[in-house]
Amino acid sequence: MNKIWMHAIANIRKTKSASTTLVIMFVIAALLFNSGLLVVVNYGSFFNNLKDELKPSSVYFAIPDKIYTDEVKTYIDENEHVEQTQTNEVVVLDANILSKGEDKSFPIMFSNMDEKREISKWKFVGEHLSAEDMSVYVPDIFKAVSGYQLNDKIKINYTDEETKEVNAITFTVKGYTEDIYFSSTDTGYLSFYLPQDTYNKVKAILNKPEYLTHVVFANLDNVKNASSIESGIREILNLNSASLMAADPSTMLVVIDLELIELSRCMMASMISAMMVMFAIIIVIVCLLVVRFRIVNSIEEDVMKIGSLKSVGYTSRQIILSVMLQFLLIAGIGSFIGCALSYPTLPAVAAVFEQQSGLKWEQGFDGGVTGSAFIILLLIVILIAYLAAHRISKLNPINALRGETSERKYKRNHLQLENTRGNLPLILALRTVLQGMKQNIMIIVILIAVTFSGAFGVIMYYNTTIDTKAFEEVPGMEICNAIAVLNPVMDQTEVVDTIKNMDNVRNVQYLEEVKIKVEGMEVAAYVMDDYSKKETMLVYEGRYPQNNNEISLAGILAQRLEKTIGDTVTVRFGENEEKFKVVGLSNGSQMGGLNSSILAKDYVRLNPNFKHQSLYIYLDKGTDAAKFVTKLESKFDKSMLLTAVDFDKGMAEGMASYQKIVAAMGLAMLIITLFVVTLVLYFVISSSVIRKKRELGIQKAIGFTTYQLMSQLSISFTIPIMIGVVIGTLLGASYTNSLMSLSMKGAGIMKAGFIVDPYWIIAFGAATIVFSYLLSMLITWRIRKISAYALVTE
Repeated sequence: MNKIWMHAIANIRKTKSASTTLVIMFVIAALLFNSGLLVVVNYGSFFNNLKDELKPSSVYFAIPDKIYTDEVKTYIDENEHVEQTQTNEVVVLDANILSKGEDKSFPIMFSNMDEKREISKWKFVGEHLSAEDMSVYVPDIFKAVSGYQLNDKIKINYTDEETKEVNAITFTVKGYTEDIYFSSTDTGYLSFYLPQDTYNKVKAILNKPEYLTHVVFANLDNVKNASSIESGIREILNLNSASLMAADPSTMLVVIDLELIELSRCMMASMISAMMVMFAIIIVIVCLLVVRFRIVNSIEEDVMKIGSLKSVGYTSRQIILSVMLQFLLIAGIGSFIGCALSYPTLPAVAAVFEQQSGLKWEQGFDGGVTGSAFIILLLIVILIAYLAAHRISKLNPINALRGETSERKYKRNHLQLENTRGNLPLILALRTVLQGMKQNIMIIVILIAVTFSGAFGVIMYYNTTIDTKAFEEVPGMEICNAIAVLNPVMDQTEVVDTIKNMDNVRNVQYLEEVKIKVEGMEVAAYVMDDYSKKETMLVYEGRYPQNNNEISLAGILAQRLEKTIGDTVTVRFGENEEKFKVVGLSNGSQMGGLNSSILAKDYVRLNPNFKHQSLYIYLDKGTDAAKFVTKLESKFDKSMLLTAVDFDKGMAEGMASYQKIVAAMGLAMLIITLFVVTLVLYFVISSSVIRKKRELGIQKAIGFTTYQLMSQLSISFTIPIMIGVVIGTLLGASYTNSLMSLSMKGAGIMKAGFIVDPYWIIAFGAATIVFSYLLSMLITWRIRKISAYALVTE
């Protein structure tokens, strides 16, 4: 065994450059693979451990003080599905807070931190200071995203709804908190915890009952029963006639369950980790192909040495073991370094996730996951090395001593020079391509794999940075510029006509979001008069409703109900119930993917009290929605216009964290792709230059220049590179949406529709080919340092 070890070490020393390249490639593969596995396995379990620690309720009901009656309280407490409740008074305020140099709107929930909680607890994250006058403990996301440090002043700006005056309350940040329900911008409210005296001061400053809300935390026998309890509350309060989007804040019932929170806070991490593992697998495949290529080449280069070893008594098994040990050492060193580097890399990954989820995830060493990743990589390398080196057992010592790797040493002479016309270096390059088909196939496969990943990264970057329309459609909402919430009691005809004729308004239409029961399941429903005028088309199969009693279902809802196009479903509102035909399936993560679309005339039959309230306004490109909303509010009084919403601002703020994460991932994949291409080409071309020393020496001796030889080799590699790049980019363009659909399925995106811009894909492919050619020329530049005599004799 000692001699086998010595042979393995000697081979590594002999090929230091190639071995170093392979080590780097395994470092990249192991880093991505271990990081991805750690996120997949531990990020979700971290959230589960947090749930065990903080004991969040199954659901919470945020009920404004105006509608929190004794009847509602009794209904919740005595409901057969409710096992435990706890109610806390809070102050809710829509506020603007300075974040990264600009004011952003946040729904803030001021909570009394001195109130004891048995369920839905909260905790401090990191260091915190003792409370003083006007102290506040904010969600950790305000440190991660907005940069607020301890003892910083945080200013809460809000608008008095009656006087329209902008007021402010200033606090001092004394610590950061984690609360399962109220710590992420994607999950509704953000809870600011105040000492009791500060809470009372804030309550006195606002001094209006409409700011008061009662949060009822409830543990249920089954979280799916939350919808039926919500229906009961709405029936008691007669809230069913109000559009969810247009609801008066003082009567707006908010219901969030734990499953929806977990989906929202962990979805992005799950999606990104799946991409990391997929990308790591591609890099591993590339490494294995290179390992196989290196072993096959080393057998050809060292055939006489192998023959000598066999002739002095070494068995084929011993020689094969030395080869396997050589690459096992290389893979082991690279994988060990990669796994080790993944741990200092994870805090940066966690910080990116924290900006969206609000979860401060700190990953310690996990021997199980890292050990599994390390062993998996080594086992695959052992298998590939054995299969590639197994041909040594068939090598005859006599033939090997003659320098022959097989009985058929000589290859067919493609493109005979005396009979072929054309540029000589080009003909020689083409002949090299035809004679080295196995090597070319390997290069093609490698380039297919890495450019597939690169194309994926380009598409993700394009959709999150250049043209964000498709990415903005992921939540499944109709995208407009502003929303006017009108008073349903008043005649709205004149107001709608006025808005329609305002400057820069290109279109207006009603769209409501209401609650209905489909097959007994409470879901959100979009209500429109005419879906042909809808600008954000989300149906991926079938169509939107056109005729009476037609409904389209979100894909994830259809799966839960086991329904498809052509089936019928029972739709219920209150006591009214009708049969609807499913005519379409749509994307959308709204309400966890539990949403549907029906015609307004159908909904009116189910709910005769229904009246339109939410007017979606579409502005000319380049129009400032914020200024338009201000103009709208000044034009109509409160009796007609209940509120106006800057949809552009809300969409930009809501999607910002997602866009940054996915864009960063796409850019990272693109950079790693080019780096891997560089390593592979360096490895393969360097090996070829060494293997063809005599041939190159003869060509240089008979008059070929260094540049001609460089061009000849570079062209011979560029041809398979071009084939691989074309196939890889086409596959990337064709299957990126399929992969994204797979990774985002849990969020309700059944069929992703990201924009695949052909010009960007072509530019990426062309840039990769040009980059590869220039890199090939650079690597072959080493030919100039060797004399013709040395190339012939070495």
